[in-house]
Order: sequence, then C-alpha cells, then structure tokens
Amino acid sequence: MASEIILELKNVSKTFSGVTVLKNIDLDIKKGEVHALLGENGAGKSTLIKIVSGYHSMDEGGELLVHGKKIDIKRPKDSINAHISTIYQELTLCPHLTVAENIALDKQDTFKGMLQQQKEFTRLSRNTLNSIDNPDIDTKLLISDLSIAKRQIVEIAKAVASDAEVILMDEPTASISQKDAEALMHLVLKLKEKGVSIIYISHRIHEIRQIADRVTVLRDGNKIGTLKKDEMTDERIINMMVGRDLKQMYPKKKVVLGETVLSVENLTTKKFRNVSFSVQRGEIFGIAGLVGAGRTEICDALFGRMPILSGTIELFGKPYLPNKPKDCIDKGIAYITENRKESGLCLPLSVNENINLVNLREKMRLGIVNQNRFEELSEKYRNTLDIRIQSINMLVRKLSGGNQQKVVLGKWLEFGPQLILFDEPTKGIDVGTKAEIYRIMGDLVNQGVSIIMVSSELPEILAVTDRILVMREGEMKGILNTHEATSERIMRLAALN
Repeated sequence: MASEIILELKNVSKTFSGVTVLKNIDLDIKKGEVHALLGENGAGKSTLIKIVSGYHSMDEGGELLVHGKKIDIKRPKDSINAHISTIYQELTLCPHLTVAENIALDKQDTFKGMLQQQKEFTRLSRNTLNSIDNPDIDTKLLISDLSIAKRQIVEIAKAVASDAEVILMDEPTASISQKDAEALMHLVLKLKEKGVSIIYISHRIHEIRQIADRVTVLRDGNKIGTLKKDEMTDERIINMMVGRDLKQMYPKKKVVLGETVLSVENLTTKKFRNVSFSVQRGEIFGIAGLVGAGRTEICDALFGRMPILSGTIELFGKPYLPNKPKDCIDKGIAYITENRKESGLCLPLSVNENINLVNLREKMRLGIVNQNRFEELSEKYRNTLDIRIQSINMLVRKLSGGNQQKVVLGKWLEFGPQLILFDEPTKGIDVGTKAEIYRIMGDLVNQGVSIIMVSSELPEILAVTDRILVMREGEMKGILNTHEATSERIMRLAALN
C-alpha cells in the first residue's frame, strides 16, 4: 500500500445547536487504500462524511488538506473540484436521465454543443464502465430502469469519470443482495488497484475485514482508534465501537418452550412449495437461505399478504386461513417487515403517531383521538425500548435506523401480539442497537411470545434462534436445531444441496 497521504483531517469538530457531535477528529487517507469508518448510529460518521463532501462546515480550528495543501470546502462543488466524490446510501442520480448523462454530469461543462455533448457523454460513459469491468450496462437506459445494484455502479462510474481521487461510500451494500454486494466489493478493490482511495462506511464487519486496509472507529463523536488489517478482529472492533465484549452482543435467554402455537403443513404459494414446520410458545424460529429463496414470502403468506394455493395452517390448535393482514392482527400476529421505511413506518408522522397506528379505532371516541392515551403509550415504549429521542413528537424520518426499528416494534407490541414475524430484524442497524434488539426479543419470548425470524446474517441466526428452517429456490431443505447447526451446514443446504 502506498504511503502517500491524499486526504487529511486535523482537529475536526462540529457542533449543532450547542451539542458537539464531533470532537477533534484526526484522520488521514492514503493513496490507493480502503479506509473503513465504523461506529454506532450517532457516532458521528455521517457528519464527518458531510463535512468532507461540503454539506456541513466544520467548527473553527479544524483543517482539511488534500495532497498536503489546506483547502476550504464550503459546498459540494468544492469537494468535487478537490477530486472527492461521495456516494450516499440514498443514491443521488437523476432518474429521468440516461446512464450516459448521469455519468457525465460533472463533466458536462467541458463539452460544447448539444450533438457533441451526447457523443461525448456516450464515449465517456462507455470508456468509464469498461475501465471498472462493467461493460454490460446499457448507457442509453434511464436510471429509473436500473436495479439498485446497477445504480450504485453508475454512481461509482460517475465518480471515476469526474477524476475522483477519493470516493466516500456510505453503506453501499445495505440495500442489495449478497451476490451484488460481493460484486460491488470486487469493484472497490478494482478502484484500489487504480490508485483511488476509498472511505467505506458499513455496519457489516465481515465486509470491512475483507476489503479494508485500515479501520477507524468513532464513538459518541470521539475517535477511539485506528486498526491496521492484521489488527482487525470482530472482538476488538466491536469492543471499540460499543465498549463491551462480543459475548454481550447476543444475549440469548434460556426459555422453556411451551405448546405449539403455529403448525404449517405443505404450505404452497407461487413463490414456494410444500413448506412444513411448527413454532412453539417462547421459541425463536429462524428462516435462513439466500436472497430469493422464499424466506420473506413465507411471512407474507402467514400474514395474508400472499395468496395460499394449498396446504394447511393451525394457529393455537385451530384452523387458520390468513386472507388479509387485518385478520392476522385480530388473531394476535404482528409482522415487522424488512423495509421499515416503506411498509413499517409512516415517515411524515411523529414517533407518537406511528406507535399508535395499530388499533387506532380503539383509541378514539366518537371519531376523536384520545391524545392523553396516545402520549401515555408512546412514552411507555420510548422508555421500555430505550428509543433515543428528544421528544415523542419528533418526526420518525429524522431518527436513526435503530431507533426507527424500535418505533416499529413499539407500534406492534402495543396490541400485545402472541406471534411476531420478524424479517431482517437488524438490517442497517449498528452493533450496539443490534444487541438491544436481541435483548428485546429475549424479553418477549421470556413472556411467552413466539417469534419467526428471517435473517441473512448467519452469526445472528445461529446465536439468537432455537431452530432454523433453511430454504433454497422456494423449497425447504431442512430444519436444524441451532445448537447443532453451523454456518457451513446452513450454506450447504441453502446453496449446494
């Protein structure tokens, strides 16, 4: 790895409304290295990225240097001119423009004449995509016609086309499949070979250990330290991030399982076939498999969101046919979906309003909301679930991913479910909040609630569940007792058997 320092931050601090969120951060990025930035939600990672990219200004006394020369970044254009590009988790491409137009967006001023521009856009975009080993993307397609994974590739191509020496990537694999994530990480390593420096933010520690040359950990706005590749272990990284040991990450409680709550026999839909399993009271029943295996669709069918073609279901010993979600809620079933922003929360509303969305009619009298009851319940779950907010009237869209997930939990727990379908419970959540989610799940099963948990994270599903159903291409390949299961056994069933 080259020793030349491309980007350096010295004594960088940031205060919002009297609250300091970054405290005297020093950081250097070397030419051609992947430098990971880790920390829990609220640690200061995003604020630091926004300072470098020109969306926030730093407090007085801080310095940002490129090739040893101090520069003043007051707006995003200044960052681009300094050959720094940022790829946010929420992609910023123009959906109504073509791939070629997006890739050449930062270069358009250099091309004169409409006809000449289009030719140059096509040439530049094609050459750029070829240079990063992605020649198959059609440059004439609109961005809106591309998958999320391909849009990210276009974002990277756009950065390369703008002659970026440093690319900042914020959670680039959070919303894509494992296969696409592996392709993206291969692309990151390709950029590294070309001498491009990458600042890489991710909650997925296994990714960090795979591609990062160094990792810097932030906690509560402070720089805790920087590790070299040979110093990176899960134990050490997590301890730096949350101040506690890896063993405390998965606080699995021993629960004596009770009677059968749910029994499924030969359940078949358009997405999976002949699936059979049972769930006991107090059990965490895991569903594992690759993306597209039919895991989420099982939950959709159990919650009345997908038509059942054949098979039988018994709930609490009685026949159960989920026709629509309202029927399932009435039977004591909750469904916490994978995409909390689209199907778990109403983002324009407050925490208070979101927590009270379920059973809304029961909290109204003659069409009038019982506001005191609303606030009483919201405060209850704010405290019980440790939702870290200034007020229950905060808009839920302004919360971190972990706190948003807790709001979804509070919304469903409020009506007292007996069975919870939990799809990717810790997706996009930092390790500290993950431990809190596991603790909450443990408290629930200790109270007799049953949980069906879909997860793509094998360490999580092995640590938290009692049994694991493994799916592959719409078929169940086996049910493992967790204490006998291993990552290798699960993957063999999910991918090879």
